[in-house]
Amino acid sequence: MATRSTPPEIHSLTASVRSFGRGEDGSITIFACFMVFCMLMVCGISVDMMRHEMDRSRLQATADRAVLAATSLNQRLAPEDVVADYFTKSGIRDFMSNVEVSQGLSFRTVTVGASTTMTTQFMDYLGVETLNVPALATAEDRVPNVEISLVLDISGSMRFSNRMNDLRPAASDFLDIVLDDANAQKTSVTLVPYAGQTNPGPFMFDRLNGERYPAMALDEANGGIAEHLSHGELPADAPGGTGSDENTRYVYPNVSSCLDIGTGGFSSAELPSGILYPQTPHFMNWDIAGNVMDWGWCPQDQTSIQYLSNDRTGLKNLINNMRMHDGTGTHYAMKWAVSMLDPSSQDDVTALANAGLAAPEFIGRPASYGDSTTQKYIILMTDGQITEQVRPIDTMDVENPVRELEKGRHNERETITSAGTNVDSFFQQCDLAKSRSPRPIIVYTIAFEAPGTPEQQMRDCASSPSHFFKADGDNIADVFEAIAYQIRQLRLTQ
Repeated sequence: MATRSTPPEIHSLTASVRSFGRGEDGSITIFACFMVFCMLMVCGISVDMMRHEMDRSRLQATADRAVLAATSLNQRLAPEDVVADYFTKSGIRDFMSNVEVSQGLSFRTVTVGASTTMTTQFMDYLGVETLNVPALATAEDRVPNVEISLVLDISGSMRFSNRMNDLRPAASDFLDIVLDDANAQKTSVTLVPYAGQTNPGPFMFDRLNGERYPAMALDEANGGIAEHLSHGELPADAPGGTGSDENTRYVYPNVSSCLDIGTGGFSSAELPSGILYPQTPHFMNWDIAGNVMDWGWCPQDQTSIQYLSNDRTGLKNLINNMRMHDGTGTHYAMKWAVSMLDPSSQDDVTALANAGLAAPEFIGRPASYGDSTTQKYIILMTDGQITEQVRPIDTMDVENPVRELEKGRHNERETITSAGTNVDSFFQQCDLAKSRSPRPIIVYTIAFEAPGTPEQQMRDCASSPSHFFKADGDNIADVFEAIAYQIRQLRLTQ
């Protein structure tokens, strides 16, 4: 049988097909086209995602600003109206979906939801034609029970560089913030002015077993004052000093009420509880600047501690009228600041309230350290370092009311505690405040134009580096405002 031969045309076609199958020309071009397409799609998706994030960031920022403004307890407009106004002015009013408000006497929480839809430019080739752009923001302004000890240095050096005049409005503005209408019923402020000593006032002097020096006749020309202006009276049949009013007996001045607390009293957060505490004498150590200062190492009674108050007007009046005095005994002031936040003082606060010296609504304070609804703060401002404590050897020396110890009376004074001892006492109180359990007292400190040693003392006393502030005349108001708003606790929670 004869074999049929393959036609030449078929043989040539078969060879061509085999050659094409074995050929590699153009394969890189195809792969490159595929990779370029993939790269374009990735870039396109990135562009769409960037546009989505830009829209989301704008929407979220508007929601955050709106919710913070609406949540503030100082805000008098309806929260819903405030939020709507923010979105309207940003040109995205239609994107706002819902506003939820929860509020009570001392808190407000506002939640804002918003969303829009973005049309994609590249992802639609993959079947994704739109992307949802959501935003959700929640803010809370909650005023817990707040207890504050505001400690202000009124030593003589505060007269330099206009410090006292800068301090007065700054401290007053602080009170306007922490005691605004929304906060006042929940916030108590104990105002502690201090110089060489701290005056707790006549009521607490007596309650804590202060022992006054005796009444003594002294002529007005030698520094005596009218008997009715002084603590203590002469015996009814005793002659008094003479003066401009012939019908008045004049006596040795007794116009302040400071307790000389020994070093042992600084190891506790409680109020002084000894059997008897001697009264700090009426004297000056350094030269007096009579136009802005009152005589005395111990501030006089009109510049004594004002206890647990929410009366802005009364507190601001004291700040605006307090007079500077001699010395810098910051450890005494810190002792009173801590003690008036310590729960052991509850009975004393009740007694003060019953005497009209503390707000009656604060009976029951200071709260326990475990009270989760209460936060305690100390704000301490000073412009100088802690000094030694000196006293006239003769408490009743007739020169004490008229002649400073520095003016030729060096041998008539004694140092009862050194500066180093007083610094140790100060830090004992700082540590006691910061170690209270389970909720420590938060301590803010301000070094007001006080570089060097006093600045370091304030740094070391503060609750943390962020709770310490350096201040000068230009920014003291900003420092007090910053602390006040930190206490206010307005914050974004979502």
